[in-house]
Amino acid sequence: MRAKVLWLGVGGGVAVAIATALFLEERAKAAPLLPVQTYGEPVHVSLTVPSGWRRATNAEVMALPELRSQANALVNTSGFTSMQYGSLSPFVASDGKTYATWIEQHWHEPGGAARPWGLHHGVTLLARA
Repeated sequence: MRAKVLWLGVGGGVAVAIATALFLEERAKAAPLLPVQTYGEPVHVSLTVPSGWRRATNAEVMALPELRSQANALVNTSGFTSMQYGSLSPFVASDGKTYATWIEQHWHEPGGAARPWGLHHGVTLLARA
């Protein structure tokens, strides 16, 4: 009697496992995964920081909110995504130092919190070296 109960228990477990596998396989067929949407720039564009400039540090950007304002204003400009990579726009900040917005290609991991995903136009803040 014990052998039968054990066999039914094992047999039932196998049947449940098979049924679950078949269900998951059918479910996968019914709902295919959609491709990750990216911004649409398939080619990587590599630039070097212009001579006489350096990337602004996080400390500089945090200390001078106007730097982020300048970058955001450029990103929100009509036609920004058509602007040429390497475009540099210098300005003098409230600390008396010269900074610039610089258009270069940025990358955000698809599926991550930062958007747009993939390769896209971005603004980098530069400081006079």
